[in-house]
Amino acid sequence: MGMNILPQLEGRLMATGGGFETWLQYVDGFTLRHFCGFELLEDRRGAACLEQYQRKLVEAAVSQGFGVINEGLHYRASRDWGTLIGYSPQALEEINIRGIEFYRAIAREYHSAETPMIVGGAIGPRGDAYQTGAMIDAASAEDYHSEQILTLKRAGADMITAMTFSSVEEAIGISRAAVSAGLPIVISFFVKRGGLLSNGETLQQAIEMVDAATDAAPAYYMINCTHPTEFEPALTVGTWAKRLGGFMPNAVAMETLELCKLGHLEDGDPEELGHQMGALAERYPHINVWGGCCGTDARHIGRIAHSVGQFRCR
Repeated sequence: MGMNILPQLEGRLMATGGGFETWLQYVDGFTLRHFCGFELLEDRRGAACLEQYQRKLVEAAVSQGFGVINEGLHYRASRDWGTLIGYSPQALEEINIRGIEFYRAIAREYHSAETPMIVGGAIGPRGDAYQTGAMIDAASAEDYHSEQILTLKRAGADMITAMTFSSVEEAIGISRAAVSAGLPIVISFFVKRGGLLSNGETLQQAIEMVDAATDAAPAYYMINCTHPTEFEPALTVGTWAKRLGGFMPNAVAMETLELCKLGHLEDGDPEELGHQMGALAERYPHINVWGGCCGTDARHIGRIAHSVGQFRCR
């Protein structure tokens, strides 16, 4: 699928979700080793819970006239994380392919001209997204992420979403890897409370740096894994904001590391989150991708889609 065919680039409102890990852990009771949700595809109940979560999300979006970017499972299905939990290169390749097939089956069932379904490969950073440690340079990032991107390309992914990236250099590298593979890529930055990336760049600086180094390769940029009240300071006025294409907020305003250590689910108020996202839709009429991250599920997606839809003519 070419970059110009992505429905969200042609004005179609699309929903997406990335918070299934918190639900699987705290609601369904699974233990995710190193947050690697992909291995649940190999567990019968795990696969059933994954499917139920995704179906409910899709149905909530479709009920509001939204299409869906079906993605999320591949977040930590890259070499270092796979090796950490005992996956051989071949086993990791196979589970990446199975993840795309999992989403493709659901997408095929719900797809329509009014509610298009596409399948994305969501890729997380090589290291931990929330702690500034050894930083990866652009060349190393391109080499590392190319492996998973090429597997996802062979499996039939329509696009790549680099989620919770906090390193500009790594974002540059994965963008170049996607360009080489011929896949559209979206860079979704993790913006800390106060509106800055982990290394202190503003969101504007990060986007402008990636664009300058890659000839504006990303189809668009997003913010995920933080609450609107936390990332709002990053949304400064300027033409750079035209490069924003989506938001995937957490359900509650709380440091992500703390959110992951609670031992229980914090799912906030879906209606309030919907209103907050609706206000952003009014402020940014060009943005077409609306989703949720940690703590969110179909209820949040439904309220967000309803609220956003009130400000848009479909």
